[in-house]
Amino acid sequence: MNGQRAIILAWLAGLGLLTTRELQHVRRPPAPGRYLAASGLYAALAVLADAAPGAAPAAAAIAWGFDLALLLNVAPGLTGQGKGKTQTTAAAAAPPGTGTVTA
Repeated sequence: MNGQRAIILAWLAGLGLLTTRELQHVRRPPAPGRYLAASGLYAALAVLADAAPGAAPAAAAIAWGFDLALLLNVAPGLTGQGKGKTQTTAAAAAPPGTGTVTA
């Protein structure tokens, strides 16, 4: 039962992180299909934990792993991403037909 509790908590946290990410990037709540897909993933992990009690800790760890991935996507400053500007090469930055030579 502990594995299922952990998966339910991970599901609730995951839906919160999914909502936060969508509100930050798109400025609107997620489409219902996104909630359905995420809920289906966590439900599949809960069924796995229920069918094979020995796999419950692994299923809970996978559920929390998905939450960690969402968290790092929501807060890229934690990983150092998003700092500074990306650099482009001169050939990639030049518009087509401006005389850049490619080998």
